[in-house]
Amino acid sequence: MALHPNRDIQKVLISTTSHLGGEFERRQILIGLAWPRIGGQGMQRWSEGPISRTALVVAFETPPVPSLSGTPVPDYSPTGELICSYLAVLFGKRFDSHGALENQGTYYIPDLTAFAETCDERLPQNSHEPRKDLPVPLNLAEVSRIERLLTGEDIEQRFRDTFQAASKFYLRALQAAENDPEVAYLNLITVGEILSNQYEYDEHTLLDSEIRGVLEVVRDRCPDGAHVAKCISGRLRQVKRKFIETVVNLCDSSFFDRPEATAKCGHLKADSFRDSLAAAYDLRSRYVHTGTPFGGWICPGSTHHETQMGLPVTGDKELGKILAKAPTYVGLERVTRHALLRFAQSHGAYVEPHSSGSDETG
Repeated sequence: MALHPNRDIQKVLISTTSHLGGEFERRQILIGLAWPRIGGQGMQRWSEGPISRTALVVAFETPPVPSLSGTPVPDYSPTGELICSYLAVLFGKRFDSHGALENQGTYYIPDLTAFAETCDERLPQNSHEPRKDLPVPLNLAEVSRIERLLTGEDIEQRFRDTFQAASKFYLRALQAAENDPEVAYLNLITVGEILSNQYEYDEHTLLDSEIRGVLEVVRDRCPDGAHVAKCISGRLRQVKRKFIETVVNLCDSSFFDRPEATAKCGHLKADSFRDSLAAAYDLRSRYVHTGTPFGGWICPGSTHHETQMGLPVTGDKELGKILAKAPTYVGLERVTRHALLRFAQSHGAYVEPHSSGSDETG
């Protein structure tokens, strides 16, 4: 029996298209490298390229489960996806969960389908370099910066639920970006919507001057005008405006100092940032309500532009105007990660590095 897996220690296999070294270990969790086979494509996967893939094992301790007939066996494999979403936000890299290796004392065969996929190593989410914006060295020891997310120590439940949901959509965006950029873009917008629900905004912030003027007329001239205006105001406060205000507030001035774009003219800029976010949300709305495709214009490219270079010629003048202002996938992805990390930092769940050095050795 001593050779059987420990029922109280679970293990899942995850991987990243980037490359990380080191390990992260605390009393109840260990994240370490799963070493590739020497020869063939094994070690090649640790080199930056289309087949790059680094495997990691997450081992964690769970409370004992009574060995009674009829007691359901807990499935801890979803923990892998949750850890992937946290690591994706922290490092700004794509991660994939492959399922359990050991669960409740039983061995499992992981799903290695993702290892057959290729990636564009030129994209920031796949490269072997730390991200330029909020750079975190590519070493698993840096997971200590989000340790409280893993342990739940002194973390408010509402924040944790929000961050878990938002980070999952961020991870799905990274996973979908190269094959389905429209879905990836919508997932990034969803992250902003989730975060925006954590903040309260007054009427002046969320309603434009024309609508505020109409509400003043209602208050002054209608019977029970104050109550009627309050009801109307509550219904008019737009999800779009909440999205914009939240993202603008979370993307501090440092965001504009560290762009991913390779050409200066392709950077997101502070003076047009609100318009860019509004256009991103408009793209989302057009796609959801009309099915108007836009993936070809915002998809990840080798130039890494965060904005369009010029006015797109689409045959749809209104769509062209929106695309001209909206961030590309690369731009919106950087916006989203920055917002997520600042949101976590404001709740004490992320510690920013003091330097941008990198340790990528195994």
